[in-house]
Amino acid sequence: MRFLRCAPILIKSMALLCVWLCGTNDTFADEPIKITREFNVITSKNATGYFKPLFTTIGEGFNTNTYTVARYPSQWRLGLDLSACAMLIPSSQTTYDALLPEDYGNTNITQTAELRGSAETRNASGTSVQPTIYGGVATPIFSAPQSGGPPGVLRQPATVTYMEGNNATFMASIPAVQIIFGIPTRTQLHLRFLSIPIKDASTTYFGIMASQQFNHLFGLFADDSLIGIALNAGYHSFSVGSSVSVNSLAFGIHGSKTWLSGLSLYGGIQYENLSGNISFVREKDLNIISKSPFAEIRNQEDLKMDVTTYADMRIAAGVSYKIGILELHADAAYAAQPTLAAGLTLWFMNIGNDESYDINKNRR
Repeated sequence: MRFLRCAPILIKSMALLCVWLCGTNDTFADEPIKITREFNVITSKNATGYFKPLFTTIGEGFNTNTYTVARYPSQWRLGLDLSACAMLIPSSQTTYDALLPEDYGNTNITQTAELRGSAETRNASGTSVQPTIYGGVATPIFSAPQSGGPPGVLRQPATVTYMEGNNATFMASIPAVQIIFGIPTRTQLHLRFLSIPIKDASTTYFGIMASQQFNHLFGLFADDSLIGIALNAGYHSFSVGSSVSVNSLAFGIHGSKTWLSGLSLYGGIQYENLSGNISFVREKDLNIISKSPFAEIRNQEDLKMDVTTYADMRIAAGVSYKIGILELHADAAYAAQPTLAAGLTLWFMNIGNDESYDINKNRR
């Protein structure tokens, strides 16, 4: 199928995901996205399971590179950060329990057989283990109707097929470009914004992350001004016209220790989630629809996915090195999909005096 041949390229970044979401010439601004007939092999609930690890990658990408050093000066600052991250895909996220047609398992209506290697399963019902978008080859379940009549008319379910995976074990998220604002209250804001017109659809991504140092307010580590502890929170929103609405929330705590050489070690723990919904209008294909064993597809119902992820908690640790206006940073995180990240920040502006923070002066 055309989508499956393109999928290994499409899932490389959020930008290419936008192209997939707006992949037909019939999509206009604020109109529902129409999917091509290749997607008539999948139902809404199965699509939710199939794409769950991809949404996990997207959500973790949103919430990566949102903080480094937790020690902020009492200054106005302005910086530009360029960073990237990639996720290791666990084997547990390469399969999901795909729903079988409701009439499977009823031998008065149909006899079914599933062949995996040399193992054969007959007349299974409920669910079947199938690949996610990061998995491998799908397994069809063959159906032999037990009475006459066209499939779907006299409840004669046909053979069911599932979407193939892409054998992915390592997946990069889209690079992040963010503006950083420092506020004299020892607050730091990260802002991201991306708007892409794709075939007249309004595609928008927005992210805001805030960190607030607080240890100095309680006299914590008062004898070492090079230690900082901060609370952090973030919000991300991604939308495509009226068909896609995805949001992410995150909050946590992180800390760091800096040395006069400009080297810092930092780490933190964070809770994060991603939720939303995606809806598509099915492109009519009477040949496929009339033979589908799923009532949703036969009735030409819209494909509606609930956005869910495996993500929950993240524990991260990293290193930063600042020299002049340049700060380099890299970290690793244990999460639903273990994450590696790196980037650089250019600090263009510092207004106000905070000599205790100025590593370049104190290292002399």
